[in-house]
Amino acid sequence: MQLPKLGKLLILKAAEVWGNEPQIFTPWLSQNLELLSEALQIEELELKGTEVSAGDFRLDILAEDGEGFPVIIENQFGATDHKHLGQLISYVASLKNRATVVWVAERFKEDHRAAIDWLNSSTSEDYDFFAVEVEALKIGDSDPAPYFNVVAKPNNWARNVRAVSRQTSTGELASRHHMRISYWASFAEYLRAKNSKFQIRRQNKDHWFEFPIGRSGIVISSTITTKGRIGVELYLHKDPLKAGIRQLKADKTAIEQEFGEALDWQELLGKKASRIAVFKTDSDPSDENSYSELHDWMLDRMERFQRVFGQRVKQLNLELSDTSEDNVDPEDII
Repeated sequence: MQLPKLGKLLILKAAEVWGNEPQIFTPWLSQNLELLSEALQIEELELKGTEVSAGDFRLDILAEDGEGFPVIIENQFGATDHKHLGQLISYVASLKNRATVVWVAERFKEDHRAAIDWLNSSTSEDYDFFAVEVEALKIGDSDPAPYFNVVAKPNNWARNVRAVSRQTSTGELASRHHMRISYWASFAEYLRAKNSKFQIRRQNKDHWFEFPIGRSGIVISSTITTKGRIGVELYLHKDPLKAGIRQLKADKTAIEQEFGEALDWQELLGKKASRIAVFKTDSDPSDENSYSELHDWMLDRMERFQRVFGQRVKQLNLELSDTSEDNVDPEDII
């Protein structure tokens, strides 16, 4: 038997590869954010700027996630220090909306890793904190490959459970909201475990959750109801004249063949929106024992919608569409 010939894996410090953090690594990372987003399991990161002024200091990189919320990235070669931790906390304290904080360093001291865990467990669920160690790997004479190792990250399931407990004690939530929060928290962990491009990174008490598909105003929306039904749909928020759905419907036969099953084409006359949906009936999203089956079905249909409609929605002519906000609650039309 011929045994395989294997190379020796070499681990290089970041400073050995990039040399200088502010002058080389930060510009390099700003141009390769997809590598970081893959490690963090964040669907998309869009660069907004480097060396961005933030009071008395500057942020190395400011980006946005797929939902338009800020992602603050601070880089550091060598071991972590209190200065960088303090800067990140100071900046987050000035924010009014959701944000993600990413601290990238060659090596995290245990007390700083513990501080990130504490921030994730103690702060609002609107803020996510990541600690990421960066190094490079190579085999023999190969070019070095960047490697991001996430050593601390938010536990959204635990945070959602705490949020539910807090709101339960104050009587703020109806029973349907408890069911929704529990289901979406479970689905969020399921997506993470599957390394899915779809991510849920906040508590949600609505019966729907929207995921970007690559064009503003159009989303993949997953839904659950207490009526024994779950669904996935392509939701066009601003389609009052139904131009979008009718352009897609002209290719209905090919679309449904690619999708693998019949779809429900709803123009929603009198509404600003339209949608193309598929439903699973006889489902009980309040039954935790059924989560696995429902999650499998939901993710499968979400991936089909992305595959079948991802390019098609980018080609739609929506010039006649209304640009005002669609304030219709989808529950009114389910």
